[in-house]
Amino acid sequence: MRSKIGIVLDIFILVIGPWILYTRIIEIMERGVSVYPVISIIIISLAIAFSIYNLYLALSSRQQRNPKK
Repeated sequence: MRSKIGIVLDIFILVIGPWILYTRIIEIMERGVSVYPVISIIIISLAIAFSIYNLYLALSSRQQRNPKK
């Protein structure tokens, strides 16, 4: 069973993640490529992908438990 706090955290990642990606890309464009922004981009991209996957699983399991009548 998915917890409500997990769903809230997934939504938070989806809201704040693109902003972090944007700021890291701007940082790379201004200062050049370095290790920290690249690692940050990889980690945030994975977090966004897993958040989307977890929310998809939560919604699909909810629909299976409560079919339309």
